[in-house]
Amino acid sequence: MHTELSNIFVLYSLILTTNKIDTMNKMMITMIAIFMACSVNAQFSNTKWKGTLDIDGGMNVVFQFKSDTLNVVNAYDNTNLETMKYEVDGKIMTIKKLYGESQCSESTLGKYKYAIEKDEMKLNLISDDCYDRSNAIATLKLKKE
Repeated sequence: MHTELSNIFVLYSLILTTNKIDTMNKMMITMIAIFMACSVNAQFSNTKWKGTLDIDGGMNVVFQFKSDTLNVVNAYDNTNLETMKYEVDGKIMTIKKLYGESQCSESTLGKYKYAIEKDEMKLNLISDDCYDRSNAIATLKLKKE
């Protein structure tokens, strides 16, 4: 996400400093830049995905995505297991624990490649030094609710 936003704002700055562009075009470019910056996580924002984590013999969970946070909720009793911050850059999702039950440090980042096809999302581990998280979701399949 940082790379995409950096590229957007560099281009935006270059365009706005060019004297040949009139005010209306500058306003249009500003609107497009704001839209693109806000829509990086938009494909996940306010969506829910159900799957089974590879813990305790299999635990059914719901991944509840907000604008930039992800709640992992036990589907059986609706308790929140973990809250994480997430960012999307291309097809890579980076997650970081904010609070919850895992032994993950709040500073440990997990990187996962994701693929969405119809109403199914697959997560595949790229790198994650948190053993609890990486074991539980290394090759997770989720179904959109």
